[in-house]
Amino acid sequence: MSFLDALKAKASQLNLFDAAPADSDTIYNRKLSTDEVFRRDFHLPESECLMDQVTAEVSVVCPSNPFSNGNIVHQGKLYLSESFIVFLGSPDARNCTFVIPLMTVKRVERLPSKSYIFALAIHLYHGIKVIIQFIGLKSHCEAFCTTLKGNLKSNLPLIKELDPFLRTFYSEYLVDSLIEKKGLAADGPPPGGLGQIFRYPGDARKLRDKSKMRLWLEYYREHGRNVSLVRQPGFYKLIRVGLPNKLRGEIWEQCCGSVYLRMQNQRLYSSLLEEYQGRTSLAIDEIEKDLNRSLPEYPGYQDERGIARLRRVLTVYSWKNPQVGYCQAMNIVVAALLIYMTEEQAFWCLNMLCDRIVPGYYSKTMYGTLLDQKVLECLVERTMPILWEHLVKQDIQLSVVSLPWFLSLFINSMPLVFAFRIVDVFMLEGSRVLFQVALAILRINGEELLDAPDDGVVIGILKDYFSTLDQSAHPNSTNERLRAVTKFQELMVVAFKEFSVVTDSMINSYRSKYENKILGDIELFAKRTQLRNLQKPKLLNMDQMGVIYDRFYAALQEPRLGLGPGKSELSGDRFCMFMAGIVDWMDPKYNNDQFLKLENEDFVNRLFNRWDTQLLGVLTLQDVINGFDKLVDTDIMSAMSYFFELYDDSGESHISREGILKMSEGLLFLTRPYREGDMKLDAISRKHLDPENPHQDTSTIQHEQSVRYLSSVSNFIQRAFEYADTEGPTPSSPSSSSEATPPSSTASSSSKAVDSNPALDPSRPLFLNLATFRMVVLADETLEILFSTSLQEMIHLTKTGTGVFSKAQSNRTLRTVFDGILADGMRVAGEVRKRIDEAIEEGEENEDSVDHVKQTDRDLLDD
Repeated sequence: MSFLDALKAKASQLNLFDAAPADSDTIYNRKLSTDEVFRRDFHLPESECLMDQVTAEVSVVCPSNPFSNGNIVHQGKLYLSESFIVFLGSPDARNCTFVIPLMTVKRVERLPSKSYIFALAIHLYHGIKVIIQFIGLKSHCEAFCTTLKGNLKSNLPLIKELDPFLRTFYSEYLVDSLIEKKGLAADGPPPGGLGQIFRYPGDARKLRDKSKMRLWLEYYREHGRNVSLVRQPGFYKLIRVGLPNKLRGEIWEQCCGSVYLRMQNQRLYSSLLEEYQGRTSLAIDEIEKDLNRSLPEYPGYQDERGIARLRRVLTVYSWKNPQVGYCQAMNIVVAALLIYMTEEQAFWCLNMLCDRIVPGYYSKTMYGTLLDQKVLECLVERTMPILWEHLVKQDIQLSVVSLPWFLSLFINSMPLVFAFRIVDVFMLEGSRVLFQVALAILRINGEELLDAPDDGVVIGILKDYFSTLDQSAHPNSTNERLRAVTKFQELMVVAFKEFSVVTDSMINSYRSKYENKILGDIELFAKRTQLRNLQKPKLLNMDQMGVIYDRFYAALQEPRLGLGPGKSELSGDRFCMFMAGIVDWMDPKYNNDQFLKLENEDFVNRLFNRWDTQLLGVLTLQDVINGFDKLVDTDIMSAMSYFFELYDDSGESHISREGILKMSEGLLFLTRPYREGDMKLDAISRKHLDPENPHQDTSTIQHEQSVRYLSSVSNFIQRAFEYADTEGPTPSSPSSSSEATPPSSTASSSSKAVDSNPALDPSRPLFLNLATFRMVVLADETLEILFSTSLQEMIHLTKTGTGVFSKAQSNRTLRTVFDGILADGMRVAGEVRKRIDEAIEEGEENEDSVDHVKQTDRDLLDD
């Protein structure tokens, strides 16, 4: 590879050319980078980047029957990343698709071919051979192969981890025990889910579990298995008819992509479990409350062994992702996963669900679920307008019944054996399945729903429907085959045939359309709730508190509410940005157009520490509200006292010589808007304006004002030293200021005071008390105006603020205000749950053999 090609490949990995904007504050209204699309489409880990792609023709050769598929050629795109080689057939991806980890490649050889065709044969760990014929410029094909060679070499050290990883799959045990007989099965089947101990839901005979197992075994023979499996049309059909119990867990993780996360982090779960063992947190307390409410009808969760597994998975996830921690409904989903998966498998599957498949579902705000409820309403209005009109007319909230469906993936809403059939397809095809099934439920029950007068009747109709899913959909039909069709089979047909028009692009277009509206509603609700729960200030009104709220969360620069967890405390630097939007003396124009650093300005640092009442080094919204309530006080005595207290480090109502000098620096800092740049005019300067001359030249007035403020601060230092106490601190009170003699304003008296006052001797300590400070301030008209009106005029608790931020972002965080809504939804889900697990006689499981496919097994695919 040339230097330029290598540089381009490296740059593409770094997303320099097409990365999404860093400040994107939505999920569905932002453009994804090429790498993000690549990872999303093939469910790959975040560490993978698209390094190269090429058009190719692919054929798959089975080791047991070299002529079975070798003559079938599929054209499509071949993609290459650091750890995977991926093929996507076209025009229909279902014809042939594979995602092969490079560590499973045993050998690559170049095939002899015609001069204009470049071909490779890739031999995989499980004996499958993939023949690739490249289409395109030979130089590009050579470059692709060079990159592939380098990636294979970098993955060589990982091969030693492959064998123990593959032993965790039941498919390895199944194929070895019945076909290859390499001796791997001597140790027995690998650890699995709770179903191995407490039996799987439903009757295996009625579910034709053995027939399904034989069909999958046949597929594994010709198309590979687990991480080297090639997806062809038979794969999708086998998913639709339902998965066999013992293979369900591993096929789920293959379909959703969590198997790749587990492969790249093989010891992370156990290390996290060990690292955080014995620790406590708020999330763990919430987990403990919900453990006994997680699928209590399943025997495994009536036993401490099942509860312990569920506790460990939820706890480790809460530590790994502390921003999300634990959210209600997670326990239902994880409890279902653990029936078919080990703890580690369920942990990584939960990660994939929360981050990729249904983002925003399991969060404090339920942002993703709320958005999808709006999308579902739009789809109902579009596909069933008469039903939608009835729901609107009767004021029936569809989300009352549909919210639990989406949150629990139907697991908590219908019998488990049927819910798991839906999850089978959901893991393969994504969230689109939830919409298709929900629409099918409404369509099938449409006639009854049109007579429903309220929410309660709707819940009752659907509850009765879910409880009879195993019954005939056409019990009165004279056609025997039609009578044999169950309501659940009818549901699947309606969902995936009639509503096949509901596509991912259609759903995402609705999500993009309503995302900002849902975010806005959540943010408004969060704002009202949080402001209502704050301690009420004395002087600020609700509008001013709302402005502070908006500026506070804008300064945090966190993701929008619902898109991800965010901080709720201001650090020092964020505090400076926050204040710049509200007070004039923090405007960056006075600091070379740079935001101030907290440590660089003594007054701002003192103000921050004053507001930090809990001594945490950060400010909460309540701290900021309380702080501004003091700043806006128009009482001059209170304003002077507040300023004095900022510099009273000892808390004994006196300030030393160094404190007086720092006070003067603080006054210079506060008066910058009246001395520098495009000056504001104070009350004294405004008296010199001609109201009849709007175009009056104010430069002279501004210059005189600047000189006046500098002179006032200089006089403040001189008079503070002159009237300070040299004998030590004495108690002060507001009334003592009336006993002090006002200082002379003439230069001669000031000069005499300097000569006669020992306080001006730098070798002697002096102390300024509150009464003397007030006297010095009130003796100067400019400083008196500063504390009585000017300080308040520099505070702008309005939407525009100081104008520093022309476009303030509303970045907000909500705590747990939606917990009540979620609890109500789960209660509705509990009402429609039905226990139907049937007792299975001992020994029934081993009744049939699975090593040969029978004709009755193949009939299953035609049902």
